[in-house]
Amino acid sequence: MKRTFRIAAGLALFSLFLLMAAAPTLAQRPPHFVPPDVIYASDIPYAAATAAAGVVTLAVNLDEGANIVNVQVLRDIPALTSPALVAVRGWTYAPASLDGQHVRSSLLVNVVFDPAYLQLKNVPLAPAEPFQPPNPKATPYTPAQLLAATYSPYPSDAAVGGAVVLDAPVDSRGALTKVTVIRAVPMLTAAASGALKTWKFGAAVYGTTPVASKVVVAMVFRKTSMPLQ
Repeated sequence: MKRTFRIAAGLALFSLFLLMAAAPTLAQRPPHFVPPDVIYASDIPYAAATAAAGVVTLAVNLDEGANIVNVQVLRDIPALTSPALVAVRGWTYAPASLDGQHVRSSLLVNVVFDPAYLQLKNVPLAPAEPFQPPNPKATPYTPAQLLAATYSPYPSDAAVGGAVVLDAPVDSRGALTKVTVIRAVPMLTAAASGALKTWKFGAAVYGTTPVASKVVVAMVFRKTSMPLQ
């Protein structure tokens, strides 16, 4: 009987030791964050009346139900920002979640206007405006930042235009892990996806910890046969 009691007591003490040893690990476990995403994306017009080109960067701030709270313009090209804003406000989004609960969040959308006649490869990037979080009282969150971008070459056998919209998951090191097509344009999608794979990002940060996130990229092509007006 005494031997049985000693064995039971020993097992209890051993179990307590394991729990105490595991407690710091459990306390330090980072929160499980699932970034927001785009479910449906419409086309983005590229007017023939402008010679402007480059990247418009928008921060789409969403509530817990993935409804748009507001859209911040982080990179502005006056002749191109308005059609980009109108388009993203009509898109459909999936909410972010933190430890299984839907939360307010932000999704960066980089819209590249590529008129096809440019001989440039690298996209000039104006400095981005400071990002304003949708909920200042929440743990600080900074979305993944675009560091370098290239234009997509216009396929020589194509005679179409339109917006190819791509999903770009970015890991906690800032590396692009894969490219998923949200909106395709025949004859342009492959070229757009190939160009995106060369882009460089800085990782998103939750609190002080780099985390995986998503960036949406829309590459808007104008037909090569469409002259400036």
